[in-house]
This record gives sequence, C-alpha cells and structure tokens, in this order.
Amino acid sequence: MTQPEAHTVSENMVAAICAQIEDGDVLLEGIGTFLPTSAYMLAQATHARHSIRLCPVGNCFVPDSHSLSLAAYEFEALERAVYRFTYWDVNGSYLPSFVTGRRGGWKEFLRPAQVDATGRTNNVVIGPYESPKVRLPGAAGLPDGIPVEAALYMYVPRHDRNCFVRKLDFVSGPGNEEGAKPHTIITDLAIMRFRPGGVLEVETLMPGVTRQQVQDQTGFDLKFSERPVPFTPLTPQQLEILRTRVDPLALRDLEIFTGDDRLARIEQLARREPARQVLRNKLAELAARA
Repeated sequence: MTQPEAHTVSENMVAAICAQIEDGDVLLEGIGTFLPTSAYMLAQATHARHSIRLCPVGNCFVPDSHSLSLAAYEFEALERAVYRFTYWDVNGSYLPSFVTGRRGGWKEFLRPAQVDATGRTNNVVIGPYESPKVRLPGAAGLPDGIPVEAALYMYVPRHDRNCFVRKLDFVSGPGNEEGAKPHTIITDLAIMRFRPGGVLEVETLMPGVTRQQVQDQTGFDLKFSERPVPFTPLTPQQLEILRTRVDPLALRDLEIFTGDDRLARIEQLARREPARQVLRNKLAELAARA
C-alpha cells in the first residue's frame, strides 16, 4: 500500500488558516504574505466559493482563486478583479461596512514581529525606538483596523521567544486589555485561542509537536486546553489543489525560511520565473488588447 506524502510545515499552517474561513468572508491580504494568501485561495477553490479577497497589490477585490507568482501576481489579480479601489475607498467606506456586518464577515491574518499574552502586537521596531536593533516595516493600517475587528487572527511561521514575548519593545497594535478582540494565533507549533477573560490557551498541537516544545519556545506561561482538539490536515483533494493550482511554486515556504536559506529560495524561484520576461509578456498582452 502506498503511503500518503508527508505534509510540510507550511501546508499544515495553510490547513489551519483555511479551516477558519467561512463562505462569504471578505479576506484581507497583506503584501508578500504568501502563506495566508494561499490559504485564502484554497478556501475560494473549495468550501468558500462566495468569499472575496481584498488585494493590496493592485488595490482590487478578487472573487476567485488563481496561481501565486512572484512576477505575475499583480497582473493575475487585476485581470480577475470585480472592482478596483483607492486607499480612501477601503478605509473610509468598505471596511467600516464590513465591521458593522452589512456586507459579510471581515477576516485578516496579521503576522506580528512580537506578540504578548494579551494579544498586543509590535511591527515597528526591535529594541529601543530611538536606537532600534531592527526597524520593521511598520503597522500600516493595523492600528485603525484592530480596534474595530470583530475577531483578530494572527499567524506566526516561526514560533519562538523572539516573537512570543513577555513585554513588547513597542506597542503598535492593541490587545484585549485595550478593548481589541484577539481570537486565534496559528503557528508552526500550535493553534491557540484567546478564551473568555483574555487567557491565551493552546487548543491544538501541530503534528509531531509536544506541549513542552511549545512552552519552551514561548516567553510567557501558556495554558493548555483540558480538551485538546486534534489537528486536521489538508485532504488529498485540498493538497492537490494547493500544490498544482494555487501555489505550484511553493511560495508559502518563503515565510518559513529565514536568512540565507530564504534568500537562496528566492533566487531559485527567480530563475524559474524571470520577472523581466514575465513583465514583457504581460505588457505585450495588454498592448495587443488596446
């Protein structure tokens, strides 16, 4: 009997994120967040066909799935877009209506550089603000969105004490003590939920991971569920769709790698998908339509 192929760490995280998505959700993408985006598109291709993605690359709403790409993603999104918008359209009109429930659910998976036990996040600096060790990309629209989100979802591809800290170096996103509603954190080690009262609890362990491993990689004490939920991997059909249609280049893995390993992976992908030639081909297609 042939044994099923093992699922990768990123595929298990995609499975966990995909399981949080309901049909009809409005799914907010980040820039370069290939892991949750592949989960969004997998959901659109399977159980959530009425969901729509809000893509910052191209500023558009996209109602269906397509293939992730380093060079052609923006073209693919724009070709499928049902509406293009401005930054003001989103923040002044669309997202407020999603929050009040008039246009369906709003879900976004935030990747924090640091997160504490109350769900506060930091995406601004590591170290003192005046002389940081690392200056991060910044919080963008998160301080505006987090306080009004019905439920805040996060993902952490590398669960360690650098991310899960007792005290943040800088607070760029509020937690439950400030009235925000952190709900779920999905990592390469576990699925965690914020329970009533704001307690962060480990609900599910990823395959092969122990409680001690999760606690050892966390900078504060964790509570573990008395009734743990078994992990549910991708089905064979979902796995095939992810690997062959949604993310055949495995861009989702870029968020798992770091340092030289990540750079080597990007260079390998760039050789497989030369951006300059893809751009020329797409521009030629556009010119032919004009």
